[in-house]
Amino acid sequence: MSPVPEIAQKRYGVRAVYFYVDVTTARLNKIAELFDSGKLVTDVGTVLPLEKARIAHEMLGGASHKRGKIVLSIAA
Repeated sequence: MSPVPEIAQKRYGVRAVYFYVDVTTARLNKIAELFDSGKLVTDVGTVLPLEKARIAHEMLGGASHKRGKIVLSIAA
C-alpha cells in the first residue's frame, strides 16, 4: 500500500515535501548575520502589521497577494 503523500500526489496532481529543522540560537544568530551582511536576501511581497495576522494567514491559504514572502511587522 502506498504512503499517504504518494496517494495524494497521484490523486490530486500535487507534490508533497516534508522536512524537519533543528532550530537553535546559534543557527538563528547565523541567519541574522547573513541577513545583516546582505549575503542572504529574500523576495518580500507583502508586509502587514501584526494586527493583520489573520489576513496573512488567509494569504497563505490562497487569498490573493503579491508574489514573495508574507511578512508580519512588529512595532519596536
